[in-house]
Formats: sequence, C-alpha cells, structure tokens
Amino acid sequence: MRNRNVVSLLMLVLGMLCVLMLAHAQNAPEASEKGKEVYENSCAHCHGVEGRGDGSAAENLLPKPRDFTRGLYKIRSTESGQLPTDQDLFDIITEGMPGSSMPPWDTALSADDRWEVVAYIKTFYDGFKESETPPRAISLEDKIPYAEESVEIGKGLYVDLGCVECHGNVGRGDGTSAPTLTDEWGFQTWPANLAQGWNYRGGADTEDIFKRFIGGIAGSPMPAFEGDSFLHFGLTAEESKRLSELENKDEMTEAEEEESGKFYEKMDAAVDIALNRAEGMELSAAEQQTYDNAMKVVYEKSWHLANYVKSLTPEKRPESAIGNNVLRSQYVQGALPPMDDAAWETLQSGYFPVVGQVVIEPRQFNPTIDSVNVKSFYNDTEVAFLFTWDDRTQTIGDETDETTGKTLEDALAIQFPVKVPQGPTAPKPYFLWGGRLPVYLWHWKASAPEQVTELTAKGINNAEAQEAQGELQTQSIYKDGQYKLWVKRALKTDDKKDLQLEPGVFVPIAFSAWDGANGDVDTKRVMSSWYAFVLEPVPSSKRFIYPPLIAILSVGFLFGLRAFVQRRNSEEV
Repeated sequence: MRNRNVVSLLMLVLGMLCVLMLAHAQNAPEASEKGKEVYENSCAHCHGVEGRGDGSAAENLLPKPRDFTRGLYKIRSTESGQLPTDQDLFDIITEGMPGSSMPPWDTALSADDRWEVVAYIKTFYDGFKESETPPRAISLEDKIPYAEESVEIGKGLYVDLGCVECHGNVGRGDGTSAPTLTDEWGFQTWPANLAQGWNYRGGADTEDIFKRFIGGIAGSPMPAFEGDSFLHFGLTAEESKRLSELENKDEMTEAEEEESGKFYEKMDAAVDIALNRAEGMELSAAEQQTYDNAMKVVYEKSWHLANYVKSLTPEKRPESAIGNNVLRSQYVQGALPPMDDAAWETLQSGYFPVVGQVVIEPRQFNPTIDSVNVKSFYNDTEVAFLFTWDDRTQTIGDETDETTGKTLEDALAIQFPVKVPQGPTAPKPYFLWGGRLPVYLWHWKASAPEQVTELTAKGINNAEAQEAQGELQTQSIYKDGQYKLWVKRALKTDDKKDLQLEPGVFVPIAFSAWDGANGDVDTKRVMSSWYAFVLEPVPSSKRFIYPPLIAILSVGFLFGLRAFVQRRNSEEV
C-alpha cells in the first residue's frame, strides 16, 4: 500500500510539473528590466534600442532586421493579420532565421532569458496590449499526407497559383519577378530557394510550409492564401476548373459569358467576406459558412502545394566534403564523360559550403550563394570536374559597381596549392588565396563561359594570370537558377606553377564565388576554407583474378577430400 501511495504522489508531482512547463511554454512573463538588459546586450545591435530595426549593424544586413514597432512578424502559427503567439516569438529567438543574419540563440541565451526577451519585444508594439482575444491559430486538421499523387497535384498548383513567377521553374528563387521584389519598408528581398530546405525560415516540415501559405509572410511580398490573393477564391474545385476553361477561350458565347459572370460574382462575395473578417467584423452564419467553404478549398490546395515544395528539397542538409564524404574522383577507362553525359548522375556530389568573406574590405555580409557541389572523373592521363552552384540571376558583366566602377559579373574560382602538402600536418597556403605559400587557381567568369584562366596568387589582392596557359577544356551552362561548369585538364603538366595530380594523394581544394547581382566584386565574395579531394586509386586487376582462383582451389580441395574419404572407406572394408 505504501509503495502505491508513493507512486501516486510521484505521478501527481510529475503532472504538476508538466502543467507548469506547458504554461511557461505558452506565455511570456511580464516585461522586466532583465528582459531589457538581455535585449540591449544581444539584440539591439541589429534591431535597435527602440526596436525599429535600425541598430548599428543594420546598414550592412540584407534582409534588414525586423522593425518590431510595426507588429509585422514573418514567421507565425497564426492566421493572416494576426499577431504571433508568445511561443512563435520564443521559437524564432531560439532557432534563428536560417539564411539571414539572425542566428539561433539556444546556446547563447538560457531559456529564461529568451522568454524575458519575448516579453520585452512585445512592449515595442501596443497591439499586443490592445488585443482582447488570443490570435487565431492556423488549423492543421484534414492534413493531406505526403504522397506522389499529392506532389503531382501540387506541381500543377505551383504554376497555376503563380509561385513560378517568383520562385522559378524548379524553385531556386530565380523567377522573372525575383529581382524586383521589395519588402514593406522598400528594401530588396529575395524569394526563398526552395531546393535548400535547411534555409527555410520557420522550419522545413510540411506543416511549417503549409503555415507559410495560410498565414503569409508579413512584411514581405509573400501573400497569405486568402481572398483576392488566391486564385478563384470562393469557387469549388470544379467551378475553378470550369472558369479556367472559359478564361482560356478566345471568344465566349453569350451563355458562357453569363456563366463566367456568375463565377466572378461568387468570388467577389467571398473576397468581401474575407476582407470583413480580416478587419474584425462579425460575420453572419451564412457569411461564415461561405468563408468556411472557400477556405476548405484553399486548405486542400495548400496541402498539395506544401507536399510539392517539400519534394524539392533533401530531407536534410548535405554533409560537408570532409572525412568519409571527401570528394573522390572516380577512375574510368577511356574518354572522360562530357558535361551532359548521364555518367555524372551515377556520382555523389561533394558538398562544399561557402560563407561571406568578412576578413578584408570590401566584405560580404549578405551572401546569396550557399554552396558549391562537385563531381569528378579521371582516367590515365586527364581529370574532369563538374561544378554546380545556385545563383538566382545570371550577370554577365554588363553592370558596374557604383562605388568602385568595377565590372559586376558571376564568377567561380577553384583553388589548389601549387605543391601538395606532404601529410595531414604539413602547412597549407593561407586559405585567402595564399601568401608566402602560393596557390594555383582556375578562374571562370560568366562573360567568357567557355574559358578558364589559370592564376597564381600569393594573397587575395596579389593574383596574376600565368604566362603559359594550359590546355584546359571548359564548358558551362546557366539554367533555372543554377550554373554548371565542366573543366578537364591533364593530370601532369610541364608548368611548375601548376598542380600535379596522382592517384591516392589527398589534395587541398577551396572555392570563391561571385554573384554579380549581389554586388560581389574583388574581395566581396563568398569563400570556403580548405577541403580535400583525392583521385581514387585505380582498381587492381588482381581483384578479377583472386575470386576465380580461390573458387578453383576450393573445388580442388573438395574433390581431394572426397577422394581421400572414399579411399579410406575402401581400406577399412
């Protein structure tokens, strides 16, 4: 009996703890001097002392830090026009905004400090005090599970709903409207690269993507899927399909014009109801039913679209090309495959993340290129590389930097040491294009897409083209927001300034990339540190000899053993 009472007491205590933790997770404390102190020490440098997004670092950041005084929050679990929950604010502080200058604070600030910051941030906007009812949460009921059929439906909606205009044909953020987009404050903003889920702000789960559609991204060009922002809002799926058929006709009959007119009247009525609801007006039972019917269609299509967007990105961010993932050039007999050969699809890419160069002026605090992906083949005399990287715009050298007057264009540089370090502890050249120890570079520019220039550098501002240019073969293409660059070169050359390659030797490799549309020029670029690649040793022909030899010996042994047993049995008889 005593043990039973102890267990009951423990269960009661645990239950009370869970209730307390849940309450703490849903509601921030009252604003305090502690919250102000934490905010001013950790947040004000970007967001400003008064929360206006005008901190000392704001000028160098893109996207700009959020102006808390406007009450417009991008990432929410609430409907369009609603304020975020305390939990929403806490989650953003905790997880940060990937792909922006807003870092995660989960390790730098305790949970209590983050809750204090939530409370203090809310003081910048009076709407939090004036709100009499909790914000309306986005419903996740009737979720449509991820399936190929749903993905295909979502793929069609991606075009029909106009997502392609900003996010591009395959979602890399290279749509025709992308370069012209601005936010609520007039600052340039870029649509998300949907192929890089690790940079999704607010999470990359299907539910998170769905919330971005229903709630919109406040202050940005991304609208909420409601009212006049949603195609054929207020119509059923069948009515929407019929109206599209009518709209695509060169000429309609009188009856068809009357039919389409009724569709437009129905849409206008639904949009008016949605606007009234957003403004806080109370709806009649009939109006509420009209709104619910319209949103049921919106929700269904949004789930399909969320499943399609989810299909565009890997489950997780690729692992960097280190350790077991180091770039391994595969040996082939005969000619190396050209850029468009299907053989490249058989290789796993080496993933090389890049970051803005912030060591030397001019610096790049707002990089737009995330990584360079590389594959490689080699044969007895040559090596070929296929480099790919995402760039939302193609800039080919017809623009200039307003400050320096220098040409802006997209470019890539692949960096090697002139001499391969002998062993893992041997010194490498300085990763910023060398120094006392020089580096050997391949430099490609979008203005000369079929040419790679060989450089030798002893510093980021001390690079020269080699007098004797090797016979590098080059081919490149830009399509759907992505560059592909194919380079082939001899393993060995007569130039002492060139890198000499041989199988089994790990060779340091690094990258620089320039996005001309982002103002990249000279030292203003993205870069990687040193990684490594290796020409996988040529497979030995002995591996084809040993298995059959072992098989023959095994068979011979079995026959010998059998003869021995038969002979022994006959002797015993």
